[in-house]
Amino acid sequence: MKIGFGYGVFLALAFSVAGVVAAGAQSGAAGEQSNPLDRDSALTAHVTTADATAADVPAAHVPAAGTQTADVSAASVPVDNGARPGDSHVRIVRLSDVKGTLSLDRKTGNGFEQTMPNMPIIQGERLRTADGYAEVEFEDNSTLRVAPNSLVEFPLLALRSSGAKASTIEVVRGMVYVNLQSTKGNEFVVRAGDETMTVSPSTHMRMTVEAGKTVVSVFNGNVEVKHGSETTLLTKKESLTLGGEQVAVTKKIEEEPYDAWDKEANDYHARYSQANAMVAGGATYGLSDLNYYGNFINGGAFGSFWQPYLVGAGWNPYCNGVWAQYPGAGYSWVSPYPWGWLPYHSGTWSFFPGYGWGWQPGGAFNGLNNVGIVGGGAAGRVGTGVHAPLRAASPQAPTVGTGSLVLANNTPMVFSKEDKPGNFVFQKNSAGLGVPRGSLGSLNKISSHVEQHGSANMPVYAAAPSAGFMGSSHSGNTGPVTLRAGAPIQSGNTSYAPASRAGSYGGSSASSASSASSHSLGATSSASGGSSGSSGHGGGSSSK
Repeated sequence: MKIGFGYGVFLALAFSVAGVVAAGAQSGAAGEQSNPLDRDSALTAHVTTADATAADVPAAHVPAAGTQTADVSAASVPVDNGARPGDSHVRIVRLSDVKGTLSLDRKTGNGFEQTMPNMPIIQGERLRTADGYAEVEFEDNSTLRVAPNSLVEFPLLALRSSGAKASTIEVVRGMVYVNLQSTKGNEFVVRAGDETMTVSPSTHMRMTVEAGKTVVSVFNGNVEVKHGSETTLLTKKESLTLGGEQVAVTKKIEEEPYDAWDKEANDYHARYSQANAMVAGGATYGLSDLNYYGNFINGGAFGSFWQPYLVGAGWNPYCNGVWAQYPGAGYSWVSPYPWGWLPYHSGTWSFFPGYGWGWQPGGAFNGLNNVGIVGGGAAGRVGTGVHAPLRAASPQAPTVGTGSLVLANNTPMVFSKEDKPGNFVFQKNSAGLGVPRGSLGSLNKISSHVEQHGSANMPVYAAAPSAGFMGSSHSGNTGPVTLRAGAPIQSGNTSYAPASRAGSYGGSSASSASSASSHSLGATSSASGGSSGSSGHGGGSSSK
């Protein structure tokens, strides 16, 4: 693979943002991650890759010499993707969570490239995991989770003339989980070879495709499976195995190693996805992350606005990001922050005196061309008066052809992270970068402490999800290792922490002062909204 200048820098951005635990964490202790971004003097870096080669394919899937890889052949066979006359293809879905190594083919001509959270996914793209885990979120908060060593394609992401959304997912190999919301009228189809699965609303299912065998398991809801001339309706707690001429239906679901990861992710969304009155109507996917990583503040005469936790006066919503090129649409701004989807595709960012930068929802949802409108164009005052808020200036997109992925790093990135095994440091102006999703408890009080002292410490430990979907432990891998608050509780041979455990935190330490940051720790800033001005709307600060 050819690697252009700055590729290592982009990897640091992508993987640090994804919350990947260093190699030491795999044995139970999370190691500190280096950040080459702090050593790169360039404001932007151009990222290019050549077409994927056999070396990019996991070892178990490398074919014999002279044969074609499944990654290539699956996409080259013309198939009916379910499109209809009158369909619109303006839809985009988002890569909502990334852990480990995975790549996305965005049809730029470069084949599979490294990717990151909040990367838009459009019709015709392909997502491949190696040792990584991925979550894709759709407009109504439905999700598709892709386990390691899997390859999925998106042959159809369409808006019907009736207004219904039609999605077709092709599973070439590996394991996926589908969790659909109760939205009626939408169409959701999962395919594997000649088998077609039509998934009903409010359905939670798992599908495995490997070695010529397909297994469909329905935890809740209904799935209609078409195989050859036969159609089988699967309901709650039923599984169907397809392989050659064999078709077997059982009234039992066998537990799989990654069920615990899927359950933990479902629990996160169930707790934090409640819609806020401030973000009513329109596309609202990404609400879970908004509610966990920030809250709405009552700004008095300014009205209410959302602000991420762990920010101060020196933070700017457009100081770091990546430009991703999409053929026919130009460059799209991709935010590295774990909550960075909805606030960069709708509404307006403004600087509110006494509070700092905040986001106010409203207006249309903007797809790939998401910066000129969301950022408000040129900087300027919103409204009248001496203290009127200052609207954010939109970052300038690079010239088409500059590179497939262009890193825009205007200030050194600030991360919250472990400074030593077992001690996690929340840093001011990290805005949630490096904070694992949902596993460190509520961030509201922690953010207030960081506002006053510059940083806050929390005891943590590294562990994978503790139990499978069916409620029992599994001898195999149960999901990605992540940091969890507190100390592990011993239960037999299993270490785990209750989901409600928030852990404790303290003031700045000498070790935390050595963490990479361009701002002085311990300084108090009145520009951070923290939680002092909360209007009580923020889902991230309330227990559900």
